[in-house]
Amino acid sequence: MNNQYQKDITFLESLSNIPNSNFILELKDRKIFLKRLNNFLSLLNNPQDKLKVIHIAGTSGKGTTVNILQNLMMNNNLRVGSYTSPFATTSIEKLRINNKLISPKKLHKILEEKIKPALDKYVLKFPTEPISYFEAFLVLGLIYFKEEKCDYIILETGLGGTHDATNVIKKPLVTAITNIGLDHTEILGNTKEKIAKDKAGIIKTNSIFLTTEKNKKLIKIFKNICKKRKAKYIEIEKLNKKYNSKYFSTPKQKNNLNLALNILKVLNIQVKNKEKIINEFQLPCRQEIIQNNPLVILDGAHNPDKLGNLITFIKKQYLSDKKKVHLILGLAHDKKYKPVLKKLLNITDEIYLTRFLISLRKSASLKKLYKDTKIISKIPTHIFNDPYHALDKAMTKAKKNDIIIIAGSFYLTGELRKHWISEKYILKNLTVFKKRLDKR
Repeated sequence: MNNQYQKDITFLESLSNIPNSNFILELKDRKIFLKRLNNFLSLLNNPQDKLKVIHIAGTSGKGTTVNILQNLMMNNNLRVGSYTSPFATTSIEKLRINNKLISPKKLHKILEEKIKPALDKYVLKFPTEPISYFEAFLVLGLIYFKEEKCDYIILETGLGGTHDATNVIKKPLVTAITNIGLDHTEILGNTKEKIAKDKAGIIKTNSIFLTTEKNKKLIKIFKNICKKRKAKYIEIEKLNKKYNSKYFSTPKQKNNLNLALNILKVLNIQVKNKEKIINEFQLPCRQEIIQNNPLVILDGAHNPDKLGNLITFIKKQYLSDKKKVHLILGLAHDKKYKPVLKKLLNITDEIYLTRFLISLRKSASLKKLYKDTKIISKIPTHIFNDPYHALDKAMTKAKKNDIIIIAGSFYLTGELRKHWISEKYILKNLTVFKKRLDKR
C-alpha cells in the first residue's frame, strides 16, 4: 500500500474535523458553502472558470450518466475529465480522465503545492470556515483537469444543486437533471417540488438544459427556471435504437443512457463504436457482476428509486425458480427503508444483516433491522457486526447456481468489493476493474 497516499487521504478526510466544515448543517446555513468555496478558489486563480463543463444533478442515475457519457466522448479523441461521488473503494476513484484514475503521485503534488498552501492563507484572509473534504477533493479535481488540458469536464453533484459545491461553476455548457425522488428530504425539502427547485440551482444563463424527469409539475418548474435564467430547455428525444446491454436493460438505466445520448447530440459530438461501448459498459458497485458461480452482484443502492431499479434488474436478467437469492444488506441509520425492504425480501431466500465499517456515517440498528425483517418475512435471517463474516457465511451457504446480492450502501459494497479487487490493485493500475472471477 502507498503510505504517502494514505497520509494524503487522511489529511483530506481530517478537514471534516474543522468546526462547521461539514455539509450537514441547518438548511438556512447552506448558502455559506459556495461562499467559502469561492473564497478558497480565488486563492488558486479560479481554475473552474477555464473549464468546459457538463453539470449533472438528480436523485439517482447521476453516476451512470456521467460515466457512460465520458466513455462515449473519450472514444471521439476527446480528453474528458470527470468528478463523481461517492467512490466505491478508494478516494481517487472520484477523479478520472478518460477512465484512468488520478495517480497518487499527482494527487500528492497538487495537495502539497496548491491545496495546503491555500488552506494556510485562507485561515487569515477570510472570516468563513475553511472548506470540507468534499470541497477540497473537488478543488483538487478542478486544478487537475485544468493542468491536464481536458477538452470537457463532467461534474456530478454531491447533494442537491443550489448549494452543492459543484455549483461553483458559473458558465456550464450543459446542465442536466436525471430525475427527482424523495431522498435527503431533511436537507433538500420534503416534497418533490422543493427538491426539484434545489437541484435546478445548477441551471445557468446561456446553458442548455435537459432532463429525463417525466412529472409534468416538475418539468414546468424546470421550464420556468430556464426561462427566468435565459437557459435553453431541450426536449429529450426517445432512443431510436435498442442496445444489447444488460446494464441498460431497466427503464431507469435506459433513461440515463438516453440523457447521455441527447447531451452528445446537443454538443454535436459523433461517437465511433457507440454500440460496443454501450453494450460493454459497467460500473463498480452499480449492478456490478463481480463473480460467477455463485453469481455475486454488488449494488450500492440505498434509496427507493435505486433499490427499485436493482430489483427490476435482477428479475429481468437473473431470477429463476432454480436459483436462491442470498441478500447481504447494510443500511444507513437515516434511511426510510421499510417499503423497499419489503420488496427486497420478496425476491430473497436468506438475508444477512450487517453494517458498514466507515466511522463517519452511522449504520442502521441491527436489532431494529432484524425485528423489521422478521415482521415482514419468515426467511432465515442472520446478524453480523462484521460485514466480512456476513460475506463468508453467504459464500459458504450459496450453491453454484445461486445469487448473492450485496446492497444498501456504497460504504458496504465498496468495503466488501475489496474481497475481489483490492485498494492496492486500484492504486497500482489506476483502474477499478479486472477480469471477473469464477470462484467455483
